[in-house]
Amino acid sequence: MGAEPPVYRPAEDTWLLVDCLSDLTFEGVVVEVGSGSGVVSKHIAERGFEVIAIDISEAAARSTLENCSRLLSRVHVIVGDKLKALRPSSKISLIASNPPYLPSENTSDITTEGGQTGAEFAISLIDEAGDFLAAGAKLVLIASTLGNDEAITKHAGEKGLNLRLVASKHLFFEEIRCYMLWKSG
Repeated sequence: MGAEPPVYRPAEDTWLLVDCLSDLTFEGVVVEVGSGSGVVSKHIAERGFEVIAIDISEAAARSTLENCSRLLSRVHVIVGDKLKALRPSSKISLIASNPPYLPSENTSDITTEGGQTGAEFAISLIDEAGDFLAAGAKLVLIASTLGNDEAITKHAGEKGLNLRLVASKHLFFEEIRCYMLWKSG
């Protein structure tokens, strides 16, 4: 039996997502895909919103539960793969994710590697979010210039989604970007 994967520790990309979510107005239920340590879910719940926190890692789910322990009336934690455990609903107004976005380097680090080019996880999430976006939700996600963020923006366009760069942060070796995607009408 292998060791449990590590839980992603909050870093600059986590704080960029928190900042972007702080600046947005929304209502209803928020879904965080890839809750990791639970910092983002905690921030959302502290603003008074109901949060469904999803992570594929049981260790991350436990960490989210621990970090959100005093907010469990508003935070619901699911061990699962992206949005597969949920049905689209008009009650869900926002899907937030700091997905793994680095190109795979054969380390099998699910906390940072987003596929061969780094865009595959985000593209898959965009595909799964389609029905949620059609029901009126918005998707806010983090991408990096170290991964193929152009593939992400191109895929969103091919899916007929509006895309806006909400914020970005230049680091010495990359630029991390926060995008919001939504469906018109």
